[in-house]
Amino acid sequence: MDYYTLAHIVGFILLGGGLLAVFMSELQAYRTADLGVFAEAARYTAVFYDSFVISGAVLVAVSGFFLTLELGLGFFEEPWLVGMWGLFLFEFIEGNTVTRIQFRRTLRRSREALERGDPLTSDLRDEARGLLNQVTHFLDIPLFTVIVYCGTVRPDTWLHVLSAIGIGLTVAVCLITIVPRLAGPR
Repeated sequence: MDYYTLAHIVGFILLGGGLLAVFMSELQAYRTADLGVFAEAARYTAVFYDSFVISGAVLVAVSGFFLTLELGLGFFEEPWLVGMWGLFLFEFIEGNTVTRIQFRRTLRRSREALERGDPLTSDLRDEARGLLNQVTHFLDIPLFTVIVYCGTVRPDTWLHVLSAIGIGLTVAVCLITIVPRLAGPR
């Protein structure tokens, strides 16, 4: 195994583990009615995202670029490779814009409320649970799974790639609609 492949695998482990950790910390924020737990979950979301997700994504991007060159694959010749790069770039841009703005705002507001001694208000909870925020968080794991599918199975037709994306989006819609209802505050 060469260094690029090893770096790619380690990057995917960091990225996937970070996304799962972010998902779990967000789930904890959904389930609590306590501001302290809510603020702690927001902090964990930021820590997991900044330490695991970002470092894994950078490692995947760099090693993936060099693997593509080393293997002599054209960046736009294989449907699975275009699917991987396209979804990765979409997730990277979305994660470092919309998602980052959202979780940083939630972290800041929850810390301010905690310092003031306020309870967890519906305003703070609703801001963290807005539809755009739910879409960005619940889209990550299904699209990550499609990226891994494209890299491991390497489907050679656009039908398979687009079908996988369709399944991933369907799972994301199910998560968006079901998880907030099931994980309401206790």
